[in-house]
Amino acid sequence: MSKRAVTIFLGFFVASVYIISCSKNPVAPQDPCAGKTITVDGTVTGTSGGTTSNGTIVASGAGSSGFTYSINNSSFQASGTFFNLAAAPYSITAKDNAGCKATKSFTITAAACPVMTITATTTNASSPTATDGKIVAGATGSSGITYSLNNGAFQAIGTFLNLPAASYTINAKDANGCTASTTFLVASATCPVINVGFTTVASSGPTATNGSITATASGGLAPFTYSKNVIAFQASGSFTNLQAGNYTITAKDANGCLGTSGTIVLSSAACPTFGVSNNVKASDFCLNNTGNIAVTATGSTGFTYNLNGGSFQSSNVFNALAAGSYTISVKDVNGCENTSLISVGTAPAGPKFTLVKSMMATNCAISGCHAGPFPQNGLNFTDDCTIVAQSTRIYARAVDGNPSIMPPTGALPASEKQKIVDWINGGGLHSN
Repeated sequence: MSKRAVTIFLGFFVASVYIISCSKNPVAPQDPCAGKTITVDGTVTGTSGGTTSNGTIVASGAGSSGFTYSINNSSFQASGTFFNLAAAPYSITAKDNAGCKATKSFTITAAACPVMTITATTTNASSPTATDGKIVAGATGSSGITYSLNNGAFQAIGTFLNLPAASYTINAKDANGCTASTTFLVASATCPVINVGFTTVASSGPTATNGSITATASGGLAPFTYSKNVIAFQASGSFTNLQAGNYTITAKDANGCLGTSGTIVLSSAACPTFGVSNNVKASDFCLNNTGNIAVTATGSTGFTYNLNGGSFQSSNVFNALAAGSYTISVKDVNGCENTSLISVGTAPAGPKFTLVKSMMATNCAISGCHAGPFPQNGLNFTDDCTIVAQSTRIYARAVDGNPSIMPPTGALPASEKQKIVDWINGGGLHSN
């Protein structure tokens, strides 16, 4: 704001007037950092090497006063000293009491790792499958050294036990995290030649399971264990309940060394010659599937029987057979077999049926009755199987019925009726 005087003449009077004006451009506030040149300087101490974090930066600001310090944009602190730093680049910012800042970059480097040398003595495994190898390792060139096997956990000593034959990597790490590695070989002792002898007892037949093998091993370190056909090992070399066939016995000694018998052929005893006879009943002419075969076997025990390659059964009788050829097999308890070809024929007309047929031919199978192209009720009694099929009807009409019904020639005498009764009581079949 400004004020100035103006003189005005009014006739005989003179007056002074003050004019006040306002400015629209106020004076800007002063920048507290104007005219300051703030700088940051410092000293760096590198790490001792490896993976350590013991580096230090000591920073100081200049160009103002009341400084606080921040590393990598962290909170500000009164001291410009920063401890326990890993090897890496860092940014230090100094800020004065007016908030004016300056930043500078520093790099902490790691001291070079020493050259460490790893040596070891190895003890070989006692066999290819043994796990008694050993490595005793040591390292020179630094201090505070720990040891690791195949990148496992580090330990204070370099001794590693219970190792199978293989290549191993030993890692050494010093107090600063500097590392070195070397590969060592744990070999194995050569296995001796293990011989497997055996004796066998043949099974009593092709399918019998009473054969046995007894194996004995030599040439390795006792005790031995034994396996049949490369399955689980057992302490005994005796294998029982075996069927005839090919087997291999493997022996393993206390060091895991192996020997094999090669192929063992376990035979079976010769099959006995047992006799087989068959009692065959022919199938009925009019009612097929009525034949049967009864088998009798001798000369062994535990017989089972088979028809045309079907399942074996304990019964020696096969029923409900049609006329035709059949293969009968007999097998004993040891699996020995005897096979024969059997024919089931068609039974001839039986004597009782023959008498009935003759009587029917005289009394019923005549023209105008049960014969010719248009027999009565469609029943032609000149046909054997029609007579068999109508046995109940014949009995009801000729034996129990009104004599005027059947036959038309008159009632049958008692002797003729008896023929029908005897035939039906005997089975009423064509073969009876």
